[in-house]
Amino acid sequence: MITRLVILISCFTLAVGCSSRPTSTSSRFDVDAGRYAEAFDHTREELGDLGFKLDRIDARAGVLTTKPLSSGGLATPWDRQQTSLKSEVADLAHPQQRVVRVTFVPASTIDRLPSDEAGSQISGDPQPEPMTELAQNEPLVGIVEVTIERLYRPYWRPSAVSVSSSSYTRDPSLRARGMSRSFSVVTQRDHALEAKLASRVWRELQK
Repeated sequence: MITRLVILISCFTLAVGCSSRPTSTSSRFDVDAGRYAEAFDHTREELGDLGFKLDRIDARAGVLTTKPLSSGGLATPWDRQQTSLKSEVADLAHPQQRVVRVTFVPASTIDRLPSDEAGSQISGDPQPEPMTELAQNEPLVGIVEVTIERLYRPYWRPSAVSVSSSSYTRDPSLRARGMSRSFSVVTQRDHALEAKLASRVWRELQK
């Protein structure tokens, strides 16, 4: 097992050193008017191809989310959500999982400030149209957000004899907060995976 990991690390190091820089680091992709349904379907397919299982599929609101997807990094080389040797090593060293959220918004509102939206709501403007209707005549922008969550197991006592013999101590204060066994904490955004997914959907839309 150790030999395999050494070989994998060497291969990844060579690949990273020889590969060229990505052409784009944007986590957004443009959707022409009238092509929303196509873009939505392509996004679903690309998420599935990367190994993610969908959690929320809401075409009317323009939102796609996934269930958390964990990985062993270098120990599970068949996983497809890592984009670099650094992320492979991090997933190997820490129990982590990724969650993806893709939101479609009108291109005309992409840089609107929160204060602008608040002002329109106070003025009594009607509720926004469903994305499925709005997208017929207006271009959209798909925004990809990937968060990395780290899993914690408080007071876990691993056994040196057998994993099945491991145990937990109990902390009433953690139990009251629903954190008695394990919980996850968002640690960072995976900007590289965001750009990868956005690029893949954009390329599909160019065919």
